[in-house]
Amino acid sequence: MLQSTGAWRSLKQLRDLRKASNLSIVDALLAALCLSPLEDPYSGKDSLIALAELAPRSACAIALSRTLLALSQEFILTGRVEEACAMLRQAIANNLNAVVVAGMPINPNLYDQLLDNAEGLQRTLASQLSLALASQRNRLPNQLVVVLGMHRSGTSALSGLLVQAGLDAPLDLMPPTKANPRGYWESLGAMQLNDKMLQQLGSEWNSPRTLHCDGWGLNETSACEWRAGLLNLLHSSYPAGGCALLKDPRLCVLLPGLRPWLESRLMTCVVFLPVRHPAEVAASLNVAEGTQRGQALLLWLGHVFQAERHSRGLDRLIVNYQQMLTDPDAILEHCRKTIEQACAGQGMKASWKPEASSFIDPELHRQHTDQDTPSWVLDEDAELWYDLALRVHSAMVNPNLNEQERNEDLDQLWRQWTTLAP
Repeated sequence: MLQSTGAWRSLKQLRDLRKASNLSIVDALLAALCLSPLEDPYSGKDSLIALAELAPRSACAIALSRTLLALSQEFILTGRVEEACAMLRQAIANNLNAVVVAGMPINPNLYDQLLDNAEGLQRTLASQLSLALASQRNRLPNQLVVVLGMHRSGTSALSGLLVQAGLDAPLDLMPPTKANPRGYWESLGAMQLNDKMLQQLGSEWNSPRTLHCDGWGLNETSACEWRAGLLNLLHSSYPAGGCALLKDPRLCVLLPGLRPWLESRLMTCVVFLPVRHPAEVAASLNVAEGTQRGQALLLWLGHVFQAERHSRGLDRLIVNYQQMLTDPDAILEHCRKTIEQACAGQGMKASWKPEASSFIDPELHRQHTDQDTPSWVLDEDAELWYDLALRVHSAMVNPNLNEQERNEDLDQLWRQWTTLAP
């Protein structure tokens, strides 16, 4: 399933989990299936040889599949979409055959489902090939840092902190306003592209409908145009070879559309998720945008849920807004380590400035909350949402939870949200 959807990054993670000293046919088959068509085909030669010793017919089927995947890319680049899709179906069929002849039967329904993925795989590969060509021409940043969080949650403060520390801000910066006097650190071009994509998905940033968009399959043409626009922005608004900072709360919802890039393994990507107390966000959004606080609470829930779920499996760090105000040095050091680990210690800027923590001004923390339920929660009949938001906030910022425990807690809360959300 991962291969038929172009999830090359997830495939590599799966393969790494299954590495064993005594190679079984399952391990050999998995290793042979996990080669990305974006890689040099000779880099997977050893895995085919190892499989051939255990299951020669399977190795032959996968070798043929690799050839078909390579040919499909030529058809994609020359605009021969139907021929590319046909070639990809044959490639998927050969890989399925490799599994079956190795003695592992496949449910016919799953077989048909995977073959039906060929058209989507063609679109994913097309997007990944565009990224690969731009990367080969040294036109793109080497690393991408995405700040993913709800409006008024400290996304601007964290972005400014990271830029002062040495990351690259976009050239087309949104100007500061009274609501954000120290700047948004956000690309105007990215905001416009994202707003247009939301409209094509039938929504907008401040609509609850935004939070339940599942229309990527129905809007693939628009999604391809959106990614093309973002690719051009990465080339024109950021220096090549650097570490680009991309921040827009709309990406909490739109991140699934970037999956082809994130799964390509062509660019290191790190996600930072700033999380602020929901009552403070609701109060701040009410002051800055005039949004009703009950509505802001629903927006907070949807954005935080989706940002967290869409970023699973990526290199990421959850940033507690309150801790960022009280101990920016520690937050900045956590961010540095997260970026360094994601790029395996390669490409970190020598100009990283830990003294950038002075950028954080606690005096700009204008909305505060205490342990009591705010009066507006009762006035707007929002007790149910406020209680859910408090539990989500607690799960997100609790330092005693490991990743699995946090995911389990948030999955349970997500089920409540999807059942009860208006």
